[in-house]
Amino acid sequence: MKSILSIFFGLMVTMNLAQTSGNPCDSIFIHACQPNATGIQIEVVVSNHSLDIISYPGFVLLTENGDTIAVEQVNYFGIGWDAQSHILNIINQPSLPSNATLELHSHFYDSLRCSWSVTLGSSQLTEQYDRQIQIFPNPAKDWIQIEHTFAESLLDIQIYNTLGEAMILKRISNRIDVSQFSKGLYYIEYFIGNQFRRSKFLIQ
Repeated sequence: MKSILSIFFGLMVTMNLAQTSGNPCDSIFIHACQPNATGIQIEVVVSNHSLDIISYPGFVLLTENGDTIAVEQVNYFGIGWDAQSHILNIINQPSLPSNATLELHSHFYDSLRCSWSVTLGSSQLTEQYDRQIQIFPNPAKDWIQIEHTFAESLLDIQIYNTLGEAMILKRISNRIDVSQFSKGLYYIEYFIGNQFRRSKFLIQ
């Protein structure tokens, strides 16, 4: 009975976070978008932290002028919590580094769901979904500092690893001790006022 309640509670928390964020694209994380070793393909690594699985997803990469760089042949039923590798076949070879737009479509390209500004050939992916919040240093080693332009304080800060496991926080003001965390990608979630926010950072 205890395990059933735990599963139910966990599902309720997940539902609440997904519904609070408002824009479902805020729950989709692009971990990488880079040419792979073949030289004729782009690899997009993505995970989805909402209840919307994005049925039959397909990625398209476009130049700043809207010309197609690469297209994915749909191979997945949906996008889930764990990171997935999506392979896009290059149609027009881009010069690197290059600014581009990554689009996510659903139902075999029937509907455009999300788009992101990305920089190909850069060590870090450029994301445009939350410019009012900054986490630094990123990548981090021993600590992270959270800065924002809101009048309200940060509330209910929580950090998750890529497995969805909550991490224990040692917090002094907006500085968080991450020295005991393993190397890898982490997601940070918090409320500012009554608005739910989500960001991510890397520990090297």
